[in-house]
Amino acid sequence: MTNPPKATIRDVAKSAGVSIATVSHVINHTHHVSSELEQRVNDTINALNYHPNKLARALNRRDLPLLALIVPDISNPYWSAFSRAVQDIADPCEYSVIVCSSDGLYEREKRFLRSLNGWIGGIIIHPYHVTIADVNQLIGDKMPVLILGDFISVEAQPQNWDQVASHNLESARVAVEHLIGLGHRKIAFIQGPESTPTSKRRLTGYRQAMESAGLPILNDLVVAGDYTYKGGFLAMKELLGRKARPTAVACANDLSALGALEAAKQMGCSIPQDLSIIGFDDIDEAALASPPLTTVRLSPRHIGKMAAETLIGRMKGRQEPTRVLVEGTLVIRQSTAAPSFDLAGPKADSALLGKEAIFKEQEV
Repeated sequence: MTNPPKATIRDVAKSAGVSIATVSHVINHTHHVSSELEQRVNDTINALNYHPNKLARALNRRDLPLLALIVPDISNPYWSAFSRAVQDIADPCEYSVIVCSSDGLYEREKRFLRSLNGWIGGIIIHPYHVTIADVNQLIGDKMPVLILGDFISVEAQPQNWDQVASHNLESARVAVEHLIGLGHRKIAFIQGPESTPTSKRRLTGYRQAMESAGLPILNDLVVAGDYTYKGGFLAMKELLGRKARPTAVACANDLSALGALEAAKQMGCSIPQDLSIIGFDDIDEAALASPPLTTVRLSPRHIGKMAAETLIGRMKGRQEPTRVLVEGTLVIRQSTAAPSFDLAGPKADSALLGKEAIFKEQEV
């Protein structure tokens, strides 16, 4: 037995004895209709069990109840928590959220932008490759766009774009300074994807901290990574397989650090007695690691909340471009300690030990 065809707006208009335009005005409240006509149309809608196509209505009004996220890797706990936070902010506003995982691939970033064009109300993107020109070409210059991370400068920021970024360089420098303050001199760094702006800035923070302390930056101490658990695992095995091992390793994100932690333990290292490890982001899994991971807190939930509130504000009519900078916080746990042998140089900075500050946001 087949279901009867769904009623259309034409069916409602014909049955109520009014024009399609009148039915549309009653549904969308776009024009005054007499109370008698409005009641007749509503009674007919109920009798025919007519359900308006919300997407079609939104397309006509350019008021789309959808926003999209394009993130590098939804399997990364950071982006899962971020997406959850965006959804939590979007729900009370009756916005639905579409999540796209680009895997950091340029062609996939472009394909998502192209396919989303025309039927979403706004977009949040953490781009690895696409440029301002790419975005404008693929979705035009009218759609609200929020960029996550180190992608655009204040001077280049288009008027209809917003940005939520972190103090990546400064936070990475603080992480390495923590290791230096403990007495480490041979400090390695496991990078993120080399071509991405965020990874470059974190590497720059590492270099600045080492240079300021007068410590050499050896090529053997900087290892390529990709922000994944496996990438951190393989990078640590590479580091520990070399003749001159580091006494501490800073990682470009927590997922890499957790992989590095497991590799070090498998290779017989005791953490932190033989090797200190520090991460970046403070995902939930960092506190649950064995030992718990010292890291720089850039909470994905906090950043997701900031991103969603900023984008929705733009979608609701705010005109001025907004740039929000989130400051990182050093969270010291049990994966870092002074080296187990005596090193010349400054002793551990006791003012840093146990420090856990509160997030700060700066809007400029």
